[in-house]
Amino acid sequence: MQAERIAPAEIRDRPAVRDVVAQVARDPNAPATITQLAIGLGVL
Repeated sequence: MQAERIAPAEIRDRPAVRDVVAQVARDPNAPATITQLAIGLGVL
């Protein structure tokens, strides 16, 4: 199943993606949708 191949990568990459979202959201020129995503993820 494709989901079984994708899930390990998602778990492995998730912390890095959360860090990137947090960094982008801290930019004063960040779009509101990125800021909302960061708040939803609990990284901002």
